[in-house]
Amino acid sequence: MKLASRPSTAVHPEATADPATLRWVVSGVPLPFAGLLVSAPGLDEFLDYIHVEVTVGAVVATAPDSAWGHIGTRFRTALTTALEHTDTWVGAPDCQYLDEVETLRRCANELIGGPVGAVAAMHGGLIELVDVSVNGDQRIVDVTMRGACRGCPAAIITLHQRLERQLSLRLCEPVTVREV
Repeated sequence: MKLASRPSTAVHPEATADPATLRWVVSGVPLPFAGLLVSAPGLDEFLDYIHVEVTVGAVVATAPDSAWGHIGTRFRTALTTALEHTDTWVGAPDCQYLDEVETLRRCANELIGGPVGAVAAMHGGLIELVDVSVNGDQRIVDVTMRGACRGCPAAIITLHQRLERQLSLRLCEPVTVREV
């Protein structure tokens, strides 16, 4: 008998402008809401002294002083464990439970404003989000390429191998990116 396998969870930290804050990028697990994390089995021991915000595709954590050097490995392990039980996470009263369209929009904006957009910018280009839509099991992101990316053959690689792939990984669903 073959057991159904769930997508593998990938977690890696990214530095931010503030050395006390790490952005833990999560792939393979949809996050349940956007906002302040109040409780999550596995992470509760850290929540007394680390401020943790859940976003689409990432957990942003701010630790006091230079604590990451001492607790980074333990936090990563705890976060990986907590990601196995996102249905038990508790957010602050004002957290937002996002619908599929808003989740897709936020994730696309995050990637375009972050690592995928940075690749385009390094080559003198720009990616602009035009629209997102969800129709049944189809998730579509429409973008416009500007600057050096407009008409560049490598733009297809950026759109499909970077943006489309990262969106699909973060949302655990196939996403189609189209240039319009």
